[in-house]
Amino acid sequence: TRSLIVTGVQTCALPIYLKYQQSYQNSIRDPLTRLYNRSYFYESLNQALDMAKPSRPVSVIVSDLDRFKRINDNYGHLQGDKVLQFVANLLMDSVRPQDIAARIGGEEFVLMLANTSSDAAYQVAERIRLNLSSFDNASSGGQLPEPITISMGVFTATSPAIAAETCVENADKAMYEAKETGRNRVVAFK
Repeated sequence: TRSLIVTGVQTCALPIYLKYQQSYQNSIRDPLTRLYNRSYFYESLNQALDMAKPSRPVSVIVSDLDRFKRINDNYGHLQGDKVLQFVANLLMDSVRPQDIAARIGGEEFVLMLANTSSDAAYQVAERIRLNLSSFDNASSGGQLPEPITISMGVFTATSPAIAAETCVENADKAMYEAKETGRNRVVAFK
């Protein structure tokens, strides 16, 4: 009788737990891309910055799809959504499980790489940039109607004295420099 009760409790509790998990995941993820959302990203970045030091740097990469408006204008918003989902999957597949990939705006994404130097973060960004630019309609399974490029900015914090918002602003400034100097490139904040 005892094992039946335990089994009964487990089967009753499991759906409630799964519903809770699903609800929690929905609260921290972007509904379109399933990347983390802005609030979860900032919460995670703040936690990582609390432990930041030169031997434990925290890098932030802000990225923006180049000429994304043209995709929506020429192919429609449904196709634009497919592009965003493709890029989101590429970003998730390009970082470690302990890293955070988030969507913080329309076609703007951000990565937080814990214990990652500026040089290593730059290399991650460059690998992502090259990988994305290698896809076309056929190699993307029709998710990209044309080749897509991305501009990325990198900033690395080595102290808890810097605010999360400042980290993102600095990476954003570097990303805008990438856009202004020709797009489809990575720039590290100086």
